[in-house]
Amino acid sequence: MKRIILSAFLVAILSGCNSFLDLKPIDFPTEETFYTDVKGLEGGIIGAYDELQSSDQYGAKFMTLMETRGDNVKNDNSGASGGITYQIEVFTETPANSNLSGSWLSLYTTIYRCNLILQNMDNVQMNDDQRTKIAGQASFIRALCYFNLVRLWGNVPVITHTQTVEEARNNKRAPVSEAYAQIVKDLTVAKALPATWPEQERGRATSYAAQTLLAKVYLYQGKTADVITELTPVVAAVKSGKALSLVPMPLTFPNDLKTSKDIIFAVQYLKGGVGESAHQNNRYRNNDNGNIISLEPGEFESNADNRKALVAPTGSGQRPGKFNAPATNNETSADFPVLRCAEVMLMYAEALNETTLTPTQGAFDALNAVRKNAGLSIKSMAELPTKEAFRKAVYKERRLELALECDRWFDLVRTRQFATVFPGVDAYRQLYPIPQAEIENVNDATGWQNEGYTIK
Repeated sequence: MKRIILSAFLVAILSGCNSFLDLKPIDFPTEETFYTDVKGLEGGIIGAYDELQSSDQYGAKFMTLMETRGDNVKNDNSGASGGITYQIEVFTETPANSNLSGSWLSLYTTIYRCNLILQNMDNVQMNDDQRTKIAGQASFIRALCYFNLVRLWGNVPVITHTQTVEEARNNKRAPVSEAYAQIVKDLTVAKALPATWPEQERGRATSYAAQTLLAKVYLYQGKTADVITELTPVVAAVKSGKALSLVPMPLTFPNDLKTSKDIIFAVQYLKGGVGESAHQNNRYRNNDNGNIISLEPGEFESNADNRKALVAPTGSGQRPGKFNAPATNNETSADFPVLRCAEVMLMYAEALNETTLTPTQGAFDALNAVRKNAGLSIKSMAELPTKEAFRKAVYKERRLELALECDRWFDLVRTRQFATVFPGVDAYRQLYPIPQAEIENVNDATGWQNEGYTIK
């Protein structure tokens, strides 16, 4: 996918989105002149992928909002950057926290770019294959952004077209159900994408990525039958070992994320001083106790687990093995995984278990495929005889398998473990406060702030 990452002209054109109210590129050409042919639309797609790389998303801040918030990583540096990350760690963040405003703005910037593509493409002459690929990729990226928004903040504005300033000022927060309906609609479009791309374009969203993300969306909604429906063909593809496959974690992380068959979709990075890298500090580097791995080694069954060493606690200046790809001048090209085959099997196991009274052989097969891939012995029905026992085993496996991949915080909330892991923390903290700057930009702030947070 180097053509996506290295498209310098798109970086120049679409890098100036700095305002909630004016989400337009500040350089020429504008949307009136740029999105008039296939080349322009393809450039827009590259710009949408590019924003996912942002330090306000998978480049940095998501690690704070989605991992430091949980129990796999902690921040013990209360003074760094005015304490904005420490606030997330100790549940004292306010609507003024810039981690929140940065991620919110970047997510809506990405959505804006996708909206531009989708609303302009009907006016562009192209063949059916080009139309399917452009619409599918823009729809997938938009769905991913809304999925992150709704998990972080709950009710959020659902915007599917570019807006005037006055329209933006009149935005309201839509119910979570409306956001999920739009996500499902977008991913249904994205399912028409190719299952694979030519090697030079590897990394673009695929039909497998759309099906996997859609299954994950259904999992969050408790629609386990739909999870099974969406994942059945993906599981078959994983088992076939052709385009997708389970791969032992040390063979994927940290250096083979770009080529491993375990990766269904990842946000890609590239070293070389071209603005497409991730800073090595933003891959859980332990600087001044800012990124401390708090996942205890004792959580793993034994040293035979090939995942254990990759998430071991680190010393000062070190990064965990999972993301310890070589860095040059603080640049690392380590991609950030969003969807993997191992998670497909764990979601499939969880959904199968939830649809029956007791665990089925199919559920055990899916769970044990991940365990065998990790170098562990398989679990039997004698060890996990009940739905609840099996459910806990899946949750534990998710924590170990997906550690540091921006899933743990959401899993704690989704699986109702929040109160157990964080006793005494107010339940409203399961959602973040809406950034204060966004509330100040709308005409009517009624209903804009989440429960428990005060508008000041």
